[in-house]
Amino acid sequence: MPEPATQPSLPRLLGRWGFLLVASCLGLGAAAAAFLFGLRWVGSTFAAHPWLLWTLPAIWFLTLWAFDRVGQRCAGGTKTLIAEIKDPQETLPASMPPMIVGFTLLSHLGGASVGREGTALQMGGAIADQWSRLFTLSKEERRTLLLCGVSGGFAAVFGTPLAAAVFALEFVRRAEFGRFALCLLTAFGADWSGQHLFGATHTNYRFAEAIAFNPNWLMSAALLGLAFGLVGWFFVRAVDYGKSLTTKVERPWMSYATIIVLSLAFAAIASRHLEATGLSLGLIDSALLQTVGSNAFAWKFVLTALCLIAGFRGGEVTPLFVIGATLGAALSGFTNLPIGVAPALGLVTVFASAGAVPLTGLCLALELFGPSLAPYAAAGGLTAWLAAKGLGKLGSGRNSLYAE
Repeated sequence: MPEPATQPSLPRLLGRWGFLLVASCLGLGAAAAAFLFGLRWVGSTFAAHPWLLWTLPAIWFLTLWAFDRVGQRCAGGTKTLIAEIKDPQETLPASMPPMIVGFTLLSHLGGASVGREGTALQMGGAIADQWSRLFTLSKEERRTLLLCGVSGGFAAVFGTPLAAAVFALEFVRRAEFGRFALCLLTAFGADWSGQHLFGATHTNYRFAEAIAFNPNWLMSAALLGLAFGLVGWFFVRAVDYGKSLTTKVERPWMSYATIIVLSLAFAAIASRHLEATGLSLGLIDSALLQTVGSNAFAWKFVLTALCLIAGFRGGEVTPLFVIGATLGAALSGFTNLPIGVAPALGLVTVFASAGAVPLTGLCLALELFGPSLAPYAAAGGLTAWLAAKGLGKLGSGRNSLYAE
């Protein structure tokens, strides 16, 4: 993309970015509200018709065919988005938002254990990037606009604008905090427009009472962080290893057969654990009350890994929230933490460990559960990060959801 020949005047620059940010906030708020409504509809439809599990092989073939037709840039998904942020070359295709939203909803209609963060990021980045077609932006301006789109998409879908702004900079491993103010503004704007203009709603997980500070509880949180870090790291390695196996088969028909087997294996297991299908938000509610089964996290882990290896669209973050919350509930009996604290720590820390985004995890703890959880989230997040960092030196493979 050509660089502008001359720098625009300050009023023109402010006017340009005012338009870009307002347009992005409104577009992302509307798109996220529609996406969240669609998720609720397909979730309730699947709950009423669990036999839809057996349609997953057909959904996978339809997904593969559709993304082959629209081109590699859409098929690349979050990888394409990250590559464009790091080195802006060409505007993201306008087909990316409807494709990722549509096929995420289709995956959830079949009960696939996938999330919504991949959809939020791609939808956010691509929608914001479409406005760049109206102007001649420099590479640095396009990078900023893409990061603002990621912030807005994440915030509007999850309702956590502070965490969204931090995540936008942290997940691409670029310490460009000069852009943080614009990312934060877009995140709050998209979240506000989604809720107040387009009717988006988010679950309230805040504790009814503030959590007291207790040094003994702090130690328990730190020890739990070691387990959360291990599980987050192992999840990334397991999915990466599974995907590498499916790409090593020599004959094309064997790859298709492998995916069909994975889909049918998922359906067979999930038919006995329907609570672990889809987003599984009910498991988070049960985990916070510590009324969930001790093996719930293992089933969610297995089902999510199968779906991601098979290539279903959506993302990993919400399933990781569920895995972390249910793991925290399972381990809470070994601590003296108040009810709900261990699951809350697991929810934010397993994701932060798997994504190597510790600051985002801390911000999520603040926004989802309240500031009183922050000391414990910091302690658990630190030990989880250290554990994942140490384990990352073992063998070969990815150590983060977002790093090659």
